[in-house]
Amino acid sequence: MKKIYWYLSCIILLCPFTSKAQKTPPASLMTIESIVVDENGAPISGAMVYGNEGIAFAKTDAQGKFTLFTPDLGDLLVEAPGYESFIYDPEKYRNQETLTLKKSPFLYGQNDQIRIAFGNVKKGDLVNAVSVLDPKELRKYDNTQSIASAITGMIPGMLGSSNIRGIGNAMFVVDGLPRDISTINLAEVEQISVLKDINSSILYGNDAVNGVVQITTKRGQAYKKQVNANVFYGISRPTALPEYLSSSRYMELYNEARVNDGLGIQYAPDVIEQYRTGNKYRYPSVDYYSSEYLKSMKPFSRAMVDFSGGNNVATYYSNVGWTQDGSLYNFGEGQSLKSNTFNVRGNIDLKVNRWIKTAMDAVIVLNNNNSPTGNFFGNAATLRPNLFSPLLPISMIDPENAILKGRKNDINDTYLLGGTASYLTNPIAAGYAGGTNRTVQRTFSFNNRIDFDLSRSVQGLAFHTNLSFDYLTLYDQFISNTYAVYAPTWSATEDKITNITKFGEDVRTGNQNVGNASYRRRLGFYGLLDYNRTFQDVHRFSGSLLAYVANDKIQSDLQGSKNANLGLRLAYGYKNKYMVDFSSAYVNSVKLPEGNRTALSPSLGIAWMLSSEDFMSSVTFVDYLKLRLSAGSMNSDNGIPGFFLYDERYGSSGSYTWYDGTRSRAGVVPVNGGNTGLSFEKRKEINFGLESMLFKNHFSVNANFFTSAYTDQITRPQTIYPSYFTTFIPYRNFEENTYKGFELGLSYQERIGDFSFNLGANILYSNSKVKKRDELYAVAYRNRTGQPLDARYGLEAEGLFSSQADIAAHELQAFGTVKPGDIKYVDQNGDGIIDDNDEVRIGRSQAPLSYGLNLRLSYKNFSLFARGNGRVGADGALSNNYFWVDGDDKYSSYILDRWTEATASTATLPRLSSISNTNNYRSSDFWLYRDNFFTVDRVQLNYDFPISFNNRLKMKSLSVFADVSNLVMFSKYRDIKQLNIGTEPQYRSFSLGLNVSF
Repeated sequence: MKKIYWYLSCIILLCPFTSKAQKTPPASLMTIESIVVDENGAPISGAMVYGNEGIAFAKTDAQGKFTLFTPDLGDLLVEAPGYESFIYDPEKYRNQETLTLKKSPFLYGQNDQIRIAFGNVKKGDLVNAVSVLDPKELRKYDNTQSIASAITGMIPGMLGSSNIRGIGNAMFVVDGLPRDISTINLAEVEQISVLKDINSSILYGNDAVNGVVQITTKRGQAYKKQVNANVFYGISRPTALPEYLSSSRYMELYNEARVNDGLGIQYAPDVIEQYRTGNKYRYPSVDYYSSEYLKSMKPFSRAMVDFSGGNNVATYYSNVGWTQDGSLYNFGEGQSLKSNTFNVRGNIDLKVNRWIKTAMDAVIVLNNNNSPTGNFFGNAATLRPNLFSPLLPISMIDPENAILKGRKNDINDTYLLGGTASYLTNPIAAGYAGGTNRTVQRTFSFNNRIDFDLSRSVQGLAFHTNLSFDYLTLYDQFISNTYAVYAPTWSATEDKITNITKFGEDVRTGNQNVGNASYRRRLGFYGLLDYNRTFQDVHRFSGSLLAYVANDKIQSDLQGSKNANLGLRLAYGYKNKYMVDFSSAYVNSVKLPEGNRTALSPSLGIAWMLSSEDFMSSVTFVDYLKLRLSAGSMNSDNGIPGFFLYDERYGSSGSYTWYDGTRSRAGVVPVNGGNTGLSFEKRKEINFGLESMLFKNHFSVNANFFTSAYTDQITRPQTIYPSYFTTFIPYRNFEENTYKGFELGLSYQERIGDFSFNLGANILYSNSKVKKRDELYAVAYRNRTGQPLDARYGLEAEGLFSSQADIAAHELQAFGTVKPGDIKYVDQNGDGIIDDNDEVRIGRSQAPLSYGLNLRLSYKNFSLFARGNGRVGADGALSNNYFWVDGDDKYSSYILDRWTEATASTATLPRLSSISNTNNYRSSDFWLYRDNFFTVDRVQLNYDFPISFNNRLKMKSLSVFADVSNLVMFSKYRDIKQLNIGTEPQYRSFSLGLNVSF
């Protein structure tokens, strides 16, 4: 990484000398001088002029003038923000004193293309509920790398990075066909469009039932050569780490737990004192999250460069990047390990002749994730601190000890690896002697598109094909060493190890092994007959006839995922004022029985450009107002859990013996009954929306109100059959859920002199309800019907038992022996017994209200960007062994607020128990917390160097930035939400970087 900065620094320092040498052009270069103006003859400042296929470039000054040095008088590309770009051939600019650019028409300019399903429309013609994010604009002030990060909190209607309207995970499409987006960097992306209603996504068929997120990667632009480089270096610090108690504290509390259970103490007071003050190797108190084993931060870096350009015959875009992540480990093999990702993308567009164009895209991503063997964080969350010392100092062992002298492995002649007969491996020993593991991932992607312009036969007619192939391999490369661990025998009179016991052997074969191999293969294809024509600048007709197929196969799935459908789209627009879109898909499923494998999914959308009506001319504060309405019904097999569910299926029931037990045969019993009427699940939806720009385009509004019903969902309904029917019950289209809500996107921008700001906000409210469910509870309040899909169910707690008398006066709790300090529950049905029949709705797991905020402030060449997202109305649940501790679980600092006789009136947690406690650790509102939060997840400060400085360096642009990710979370339960147990921690990241464009 330092080398990259050094190279770029040299380039920047040398460029001024180079630019001085080129102020007087060589005799071989021609000079082109002109003025760029608008349609009224006013000069345009800051327009870019490209010659020699983009190799030569110049920028206009305040008077619109430019001087360009080029080896020939070829075509010139001229472009400026807010204007339509234009290509001038030599005949035009040699005979003109000025070069004129036309203002971009509102919503119908070159940059107003919106990617929809299998096509593009101008923003003004958009009928559907589609939201768009422009990554090129975002990356001017936010250096975020991942698509998921860019989406979160920035697009109305998105809950997180993959869920649309809180309904379910979206289908991700890259360049027209379904793909995994995890290996795509945001810098490669031209546009992200989110298709939220049925009318916009239906052409993708089965898998688009929850909406579609479309990713369109960058293409080269004719006559505009560009080279962009981005480098940054940063550090990541854990936002929070688990806090476990020391050995002495653990022993004290474990004794307390045993006393609570009516048992004797296990650790004598003098032993506990030794663990508090004694030799740490003899009386260990291991903190796996201390600085001894983990660093306070880890480094990361990235370098990326992309190239694009071309001419009217061929254009290209290429992106090359390298990312490196350091390690958080502070010991052994993990201390110096690094993980690397190398990616290459090449997108090429070629004009074969006047009526055939083709495009080929290829992507390679090589990822090596290096780590020590073992499961450090999993073990760190479970291994108690007093079990053993992971390292034994050699200096404390008799040097003449035969086992010591015969050792084959130690740590720098200083330590032996500690362990016991019960713990032959541990994360520290594995980190020093277990070897390393490299998880290798290789991703290969290929696209080929062919476009046939058939307008010579029928004006406006075209035919398009697209073929994609993706292949991912994943496997582990590891050198698996075995190692010995040693248990010490300590002297009774001093801190000396009198003997050691060896467990295991030290063997380093040097052999590299390969394991845990898997693969994923994805194929996609569509053929599209497309028609688009406008008559008399009034009537716009467009239509698409589609054949689409996709297949996704992973190693462990014998069947894979298959999706095929025919699609039809017919659209009409009148005077850019009234618009109609009929879209449909004739879907197919191999999961359903013959006769039910196809179905028609229709949808209709209409839009009215209200602001174009004459009666709106007097409403001066409204610049643009469009109303939208869409409705549709989509058939899908996406939620069907498997294949052949319509068949009668049978399985083995075990063995039956006869002939005095000398003969046996496996039995056969039904798994489920058959149902030849099994059919598609359905989503039906109505969407009403509006979008508007107000007060001279300073304020924008985008809103949608939606209601969706998911019907005919497949299950095995137990309640409509006799109880003895059990294994004969077939799968049926039975259950139904609904979703209702709204989404709202707001934006306000203002400029005052050199100062400008842009404030954006979006809100999503989505509420679900179970309309029909296979259930038959003894009491009605346990029914899920009528409740949200994400409802949490459990017991209602009413504090902790304070005494044995309190227990005696309370209803019987049927979850084991109850003692003072245990959780007290409410008897909901009044039968005097608290059991599963007393479970009620206690909360919900998904927030009905989510929102995002973003702010950009600019002053001259400085800009500050910040964005965040939040949620309101969900309930988090504590359930892992950091919070639920019984038996001999490791104790965390969280449980210090447990009940004791001394703290009976103030305790917030139940008593400790050394045996399994089924009363306390079960689903109840005692363990819920209100999961409302707001996270500031990105803040970035930028400085753009002045144009005059860039011109001296022969650069188009140069900027530096400092950013931070996951800056701060505002939540009453922030410490809980930021904590990862058993896995690598969450991080707060800081970086410094440089963006340069040539």
